[in-house]
Amino acid sequence: MPEHDVGARLEWIEAELEIHRLASEYCIGADTRDLGMWSEVWTEDATWTVSDTQVFTGRDAICAAVDVQWRAFRRMQHTVSNHVVSIDGDEATGRADVTVFVQLDETRWITGGGTYHDRYRRDDGRWRIAERRVTDGFHLELPPSTGTDVQA
Repeated sequence: MPEHDVGARLEWIEAELEIHRLASEYCIGADTRDLGMWSEVWTEDATWTVSDTQVFTGRDAICAAVDVQWRAFRRMQHTVSNHVVSIDGDEATGRADVTVFVQLDETRWITGGGTYHDRYRRDDGRWRIAERRVTDGFHLELPPSTGTDVQA
């Protein structure tokens, strides 16, 4: 962060807040199946690397990939934590941990997650994801609810 120039500090703070909001819009767009919101978080030439064998390049390919996920899963719920950002002018990098809960059918859920490694770019006056790479992915199967779960 710039140390003495108040204007530069304000610009840096605004950029960081916009990037954090961008991370939330990614999750909300995915979880609510809002293709307009989902599409807007990406630059036109973005790359989304989900795994070693799943790399999607360009906004259209990324939107098609999330549509496949939406058809496969009844519901998704993402949570992002430990989101840190480094800003350098109109570009930035970041990392965040993600946990995602996915409903496969009426009773079966799985929990998964990993770490996002991002490059962001100010594009047409707005921060967007230029590259998102998922690493350290995991998933845990949860047993179906038996209806005898203890309620708090």
